[in-house]
Amino acid sequence: MSFSSDELSAIAEWAATAEPLKGNYYRSVEYRHMDPQEVLSGRGAALYGGRFASVGTRAAFLAESDSAASGEVLARKERLGGSPQITLDKYPRIVFGVSVSLERVLDLFKRGFPNTLVPVRQRCLAPDDLTPSMELGDLLRARSIQGLVFRSVVGRGKNLIVYLEHCPADALEIHNAAELMEKMRQILKTPK
Repeated sequence: MSFSSDELSAIAEWAATAEPLKGNYYRSVEYRHMDPQEVLSGRGAALYGGRFASVGTRAAFLAESDSAASGEVLARKERLGGSPQITLDKYPRIVFGVSVSLERVLDLFKRGFPNTLVPVRQRCLAPDDLTPSMELGDLLRARSIQGLVFRSVVGRGKNLIVYLEHCPADALEIHNAAELMEKMRQILKTPK
């Protein structure tokens, strides 16, 4: 564990201040992963981990805007492969709008964030080392936190990680999911 006993105490106190969050966020996925029933499954995070999510954590990563959602994916691919492994022109993506309704969310940049945790925040947002953020995510999940809002490390805007193990089924809902499914059925029926 990379946190001191003082930091661990401050994290526990901070977790007790979690608040509700409701709003619209966005998730960008490659076309091959665009099944609305899978978009919010958390399988990718469970397999590969990510910022604030250790491997095995079922979590959905969302962004506050559609452009930020796509930018995050491209930057992650670059970090993992040393150069962008995908580009939007070669591998088109679809961005889903997601309604979020959570009860226990923390924000790394909200007014009142504990001063004693500023060094923790800095370590968690290091561009190339996800270990501290994964450890913090594990601590927050152990305290039944449903989500964490944090600034993008690679671009503009804020991101939201949602820990699915603590969420009811209706906490995340894709906008117009039924219409999307029907449109996909029509596309698949269209002769090539």
